[in-house]
Amino acid sequence: MASELETCMQLALARESASAARNRLYAAKAKKDGRTQHARLLNALARGEEISARRSLIYLRGKISRLEEHLVALQAAKQAQARETYPHDRGIATAAGDKSAEAALHQFEKVNANHAQRLKQFTDGGSEAAYYVCQVCGYIAVDAIPDKCPVCGAVSERFKEEPI
Repeated sequence: MASELETCMQLALARESASAARNRLYAAKAKKDGRTQHARLLNALARGEEISARRSLIYLRGKISRLEEHLVALQAAKQAQARETYPHDRGIATAAGDKSAEAALHQFEKVNANHAQRLKQFTDGGSEAAYYVCQVCGYIAVDAIPDKCPVCGAVSERFKEEPI
């Protein structure tokens, strides 16, 4: 179980990473709109946030638990996201009438269920395997690329083997 300080550093990593990604998106929009100074500032902010996120990650590397504990906790988290978090969030998107968000959240739900299944197979004594990740939605196939992604329908060429 993470200490209060470790939890703070995990949250800092998440906040800084998310903010950096958001600022990169807005910088690209500003550049497209011809607002170069805005783009420069947003990119500079993003770079600073990426540095903060990296420092948080460096701190956390020295505090990680045993790998087996992490895999069990990760499987439980993925199952909870697939069974509770994303269905709940999808309900909010449905109530708001946002079909795009609803579709994305439904894919997140399916992908998290897939990830939980892969973790369970592995922790139950899975053997050596090749993993192929759909570059559209994140679905993971084992040992063979499907003709099309069962989550998003992407063609087989959109799968990439995950290296060691």
